[in-house]
Amino acid sequence: MNSLSPYVHHIDPIIGTILGVHLWWYGLSYTLGFLNVYLFLRRRHNQFDLSPRSAYNLIILLAIGVLIGGRLVEVVFYEWPFYHEHLHLIPAYWLGGMATHGILLGGLIGAWVFARIHGKSFLSVTDMLAIPGAVIMGVARLGNFIDGQIIGSITSVP
Repeated sequence: MNSLSPYVHHIDPIIGTILGVHLWWYGLSYTLGFLNVYLFLRRRHNQFDLSPRSAYNLIILLAIGVLIGGRLVEVVFYEWPFYHEHLHLIPAYWLGGMATHGILLGGLIGAWVFARIHGKSFLSVTDMLAIPGAVIMGVARLGNFIDGQIIGSITSVP
């Protein structure tokens, strides 16, 4: 095998199927990521002056922002010619996924909404989310890898 050959894994992106619904590694990675953020906030609730209910509300707003922002940017900026003809498929995440910068934008909007509702500084909310946010993005990249979405090409750079 050539040392410059690309690595190709043979992991099925679908964990399994329950009642006709596919469970994807990518979805599990985000679920675990959001669970990690929630547990991080719960463990440090005194440090961040968050009640358990507030931590839960923040996670829900982040999840909504991430899902809508990631999907919206993917559909509008990358796949619009297809979705323009198939508007009913826009909610079908399994057909095209989410754009990373839309995920970040949606997460920021979710954090901003939380800050407004709970009377907190937006910057303090983003500060408390910096570490768990980095973890969720890393875990999501693992889901991308298993899904076969992170591919590269061989370069001539030594």
